[in-house]
Amino acid sequence: MRETSYVARLGALALVLTLMTTCLTGGTLAKFVTEVEGTAEATVAAWKFEATGKNKTALTSIDMGRTAYTEDTIKEGAIAPGTQGSFDIVLDGSGSDVGIDYIVTISKPSGADAPDLPNDLVFKAGDTTYNLGDEIKGTIDYAEGDTAMQKTITVNWEWDYGEGDTAAANDNGYAGKTWKLDIKATGTQIKPAETTAPTP
Repeated sequence: MRETSYVARLGALALVLTLMTTCLTGGTLAKFVTEVEGTAEATVAAWKFEATGKNKTALTSIDMGRTAYTEDTIKEGAIAPGTQGSFDIVLDGSGSDVGIDYIVTISKPSGADAPDLPNDLVFKAGDTTYNLGDEIKGTIDYAEGDTAMQKTITVNWEWDYGEGDTAAANDNGYAGKTWKLDIKATGTQIKPAETTAPTP
């Protein structure tokens, strides 16, 4: 009888321990879990750079823009010693989302057939004397607006009349020639500059 009582007690104890272990284990595994997924995205800046003459004339068709003279001294549209004029190179970054560094070069065409130019034909870019082949450098900062990223470079030229010219030393060799200038404009994105956080 007593042996049965021990067995019953051991069985009850085992049952209680089993229930306690189950409760403890179940409590340990209970938790809240949330999983969130998303994406990262960025818009790449737009890039646009154009170079034209005044009124969107193609860069290959720029006229040297001779100043007006009386018709009884020189034919309309022709240049000669004693004439001057100017032409524009328009750089346009409108539509670009970044600032632009530019380089413009005006040079004599190369090759055996390229006509020479007189030494007394002088060029100026703005107010500065310009030597053909030199680089004109500058920056167009990023800005919003239809014309905010446009830059016009005005090139002035003047062919000296040569008061002291003689039959032996003159500009006769240029008569009837057609002159051409090569113009190249390069635009490059400005390297972005990081802002520095103010010191607390």
